[in-house]
Amino acid sequence: MKTLARLLFIGAILLSGNWSVGDASARRGRPQTPTAGPKPPVYVSDFQIDVLPPSGSIPQQPENDPQKLANHIVELMSTKLFIALQKAGYPAARMRRGDARPDSGVQIRGLFAEVDNENHWRRAIIRTATDSGKIQALVAVANLAKPDQALYEIAHLPGNEDKPGSVITLSPYVPLTKYELSKDANDDVFRGIAARVVNDLTELLQRNPAAISE
Repeated sequence: MKTLARLLFIGAILLSGNWSVGDASARRGRPQTPTAGPKPPVYVSDFQIDVLPPSGSIPQQPENDPQKLANHIVELMSTKLFIALQKAGYPAARMRRGDARPDSGVQIRGLFAEVDNENHWRRAIIRTATDSGKIQALVAVANLAKPDQALYEIAHLPGNEDKPGSVITLSPYVPLTKYELSKDANDDVFRGIAARVVNDLTELLQRNPAAISE
């Protein structure tokens, strides 16, 4: 009886030890929540949008100038992105046309585009100061440590050329996120788009913290 009791006791210890080792292994195998590191600098570039040039020799009146609406759309997008980035804790800066391209960090850039009746992508064009209608904000997030890549090229179609509203072919090498809005969209629409862009950026960096340093 004593021998049997001793064997049962040793067996219980061994079973207990095996369970503990297995539990520790399971704990080590569980995915760990990545530790939040310092956020990289993010540069916001003005999005591209086209404006219908004035016809004839009659000067465009300021109140009827479509350039005013185009500037308003571009500025709203850049400003809301800048504010959303700062709110999320990113060192943010505007990168305007002609500025030197930084060697590191993140760039948010894009263009406004629309789809025509033949299902072609075109650069969005503002025709009047009160223009309306649906357009798409095409947003790209770039690693500035890597070479720049064009977002699109002018489509090789008969009669198509690099002019306002031209037909374009989107690059297959640059991921673009599309957000629908109106040409006369208000601040809240741009604020919502900016929040989604910044949230996507944060999720990307959390999944792959080394993405920007590669």
